[in-house]
Amino acid sequence: SAEKAWRSLFSSDEKVGLKPNGLGGIELSTSQALSAYVVDRLTGIGVKRGNIIAWEQNAGFIANCGIPADEPPWGIQAALTTDAFGPRVTHGTVDQRLTSVVTDRVDAIVNLPIFKDHEMTGVTLSIKNHYGTVGSASALHGNFRDNLADLASIPAIKDKTRLILCDMTHCVVDGGPMGSPHFFPGAIMVANDMVAHDALGTTILEEERRERNMPSLAETGKPPTFIEAAQERGVGVADLAKI
Repeated sequence: SAEKAWRSLFSSDEKVGLKPNGLGGIELSTSQALSAYVVDRLTGIGVKRGNIIAWEQNAGFIANCGIPADEPPWGIQAALTTDAFGPRVTHGTVDQRLTSVVTDRVDAIVNLPIFKDHEMTGVTLSIKNHYGTVGSASALHGNFRDNLADLASIPAIKDKTRLILCDMTHCVVDGGPMGSPHFFPGAIMVANDMVAHDALGTTILEEERRERNMPSLAETGKPPTFIEAAQERGVGVADLAKI
């Protein structure tokens, strides 16, 4: 049953963080309905509403996901990344302060990305969703292969990630991370491994681009090499044959 599945991932006494993605504006952000579903499932196994914290990079982004920071719905908490930071983390190429939601306040993370391509990184799925977890996302622009892989392998992120539910109800496969949705699979992609999730998501995105006679991400000069790099760092499995 669904309840049994959720109980296998979370305990009723835990504090759980939700990370939606609201960068793309109201049209292209994680739907409020998906976050509401997660809250419903968590409270259904005994997690207290006050122990559920949704966070995003800023007030506009989290509002785009239907979770206004000043009046969050469903009796949960909402936080902005810059509200409070944990201790500075130096990990590979990453030298950042992470939101204290991740470092100190929650036991588990539910990653709620939206399915999009990205003009610089090729795709923006579960791993890149954590650019909304750091104090300075712009400082991680440039060497995306190592920056994203190292970010995903930070223990507070990697070890606390229990579930990924990717919103595939309104997506983009070209022109992202902004723009109007033009791909509507009407699905939710479920995983508990960020690398496997992003590898499969990239495959789906590439297939849709081929259907539309678009060049591959590699042909546009933005292959998502960070996914394989994250596998090399032990974050998860990128080999589709093993997923």
